Amino acid sequence: MGIDGNTQQLWIFVGEKDRWQGKPLYLAILEVLQRRGCSGATVFRGLAGFGANSLIHTVLLLELSTDLPIVITLVDRQDRLRRILPEISDMVQEGMITLTPVEVVKYTHRIPGAFPPGLTVGEVMTHEVIKVLPEAPVAEALKQVLARRLAALPVVDAEGRMLGWITEEDLLARAGHDLPAAVASDLSAIGIPVPAPASSLKAADIMGGNLDTIQAESTVSEAAARMAEGHLKRLAVVDPEGHLVGIISRSDILKTVVDALDQATAAARPLVSLTATVKEAMQPDIPSVALKTPLPEALDSLLVSPSREVIVLDAVGSVAGIITESDILQRAGKTVKPEALRALGAWLKGGQVAHGLALSAKGKVAEQVMSHPVVTVQEDAAVSEALRVMIERRIKLLPVVNAEGKCVGTLSRPALLAALAKTGETGTPG
Repeated sequence: MGIDGNTQQLWIFVGEKDRWQGKPLYLAILEVLQRRGCSGATVFRGLAGFGANSLIHTVLLLELSTDLPIVITLVDRQDRLRRILPEISDMVQEGMITLTPVEVVKYTHRIPGAFPPGLTVGEVMTHEVIKVLPEAPVAEALKQVLARRLAALPVVDAEGRMLGWITEEDLLARAGHDLPAAVASDLSAIGIPVPAPASSLKAADIMGGNLDTIQAESTVSEAAARMAEGHLKRLAVVDPEGHLVGIISRSDILKTVVDALDQATAAARPLVSLTATVKEAMQPDIPSVALKTPLPEALDSLLVSPSREVIVLDAVGSVAGIITESDILQRAGKTVKPEALRALGAWLKGGQVAHGLALSAKGKVAEQVMSHPVVTVQEDAAVSEALRVMIERRIKLLPVVNAEGKCVGTLSRPALLAALAKTGETGTPG
């Protein structure tokens, strides 16, 4: 974050008439520096000078179109400058590029937006990634997903290049429910029949072709915008040759903003600007049921909710509780092991209601299985307050209430990411 640490000054010497892809070279270079997350840059236009061709260029009273020297300079972290040098070098066909060490005595800046300036994907991504080869048996992939509580498993070739993803839904919808014997036994214990395993399937047979990727040197702001626009939960981080080097998730990005807010408080230095209110970011549509809603109906509402959670409202519209997949599985059925609950949760995400589960839910109503009390947030609260609550308490859906305590909307992680991405692009509240 920022330019603390080992810093250098980059100098780029070009000519005023130099062009790159139809625009002045110095402007094209500035765009690259901005896109790659540099802390800032300055362009100087010389009064006079000469280069390797020994021609002297100068500004005379009546001569306004001379090819004068242009100098672009900036100070930033050494590692970031080293990453952008190859791209800049390709753009400078005639000129000179130098690096000099500098000592930063003081660096201040205006509050930039939702994300720390210059923070790259490589600095916040998960480096240790569990992955499988395309020829791996489906049972192996399922074992990794259940044992390590993974939402998605990357599939890579022998050289480590990204091929696709296997999600929980892929495993349970396409793999014929190829469950380990212990998990199958637990499911059978609550009356849910388990189909025969499709042992011949390989990872390549069920993986999805989603290849949304990003490079480690891209900014977190860019990753947030990509994920918000594409409604993505994660991006594979790859090197220029397509080799998987990490994963950045929606949770990684949201946690990054919380960490930046904490650092700003501790150092009395504003690293991010997050002044938008919850009302600006919330979704007015509320996935809700009443206290006496029959549980099968509550289950139907849960299945169509993107967050797989529904708010339970009382007679006056106040939040009485919340129902999640786990609430239904743990209270509507018999006690089973966590691995079986996770498998059932994946079934729910696929929109498949197991017959045994429906029988267990017969005769019960929403208030009998809901979790309460529920954490809520006021509509006039700052987004930063809601973000901190959601990350620290691992909440996926946060009910929003007005001054009278009535539920007026919800704040989800996708909606929050979209608000932050908008803030990061404009530097103003989203």
